[in-house]
Amino acid sequence: MVTSSSSVKVELLERTDVYVVATWRRLMLLVWRGQASVAGVERSRALFQPWATRQVGGAAFLIVVPRERTGPPDEETRAAMRRVATAPGGYLKGMATLIEAEGFIAASVRALMMRLQARGTQGPAPNIFQTPAEVAAWAAAVLQDQEVTPEKLEEAIRVAREAASGG
Repeated sequence: MVTSSSSVKVELLERTDVYVVATWRRLMLLVWRGQASVAGVERSRALFQPWATRQVGGAAFLIVVPRERTGPPDEETRAAMRRVATAPGGYLKGMATLIEAEGFIAASVRALMMRLQARGTQGPAPNIFQTPAEVAAWAAAVLQDQEVTPEKLEEAIRVAREAASGG
């Protein structure tokens, strides 16, 4: 299903009450609504591989953590995250996590995510960001796509979030 705003076109691949998987340009978004789960991690991986292999020049993967407070992932979910991070194909140009929350807890979560993603990673180095502008600069560089701007990325995330909430 394709959904769009005045400036971006986002394709929704899967939507549940916990997450939405969407694509915009050559970027796949896993937008969490709540606590991360094994099912969401595994499904996004299953959807990413066939989609990314069709993207000329490869693709990148972005995990968007909700602004609301959530706990750290359980051991089973952390293991699924490690499996995803250690099994990329040549089509994976980069992987990033956007944690927009601020403060000590958010900083701790960013540090934890960096450790989880970095442990045993064989593909591109993971990146943890606090703002869509930081993600856009990274994504534009790794995808060599100057159409990835902070405003358009923020809009794509907003469109995916609205889809996640059924809006």
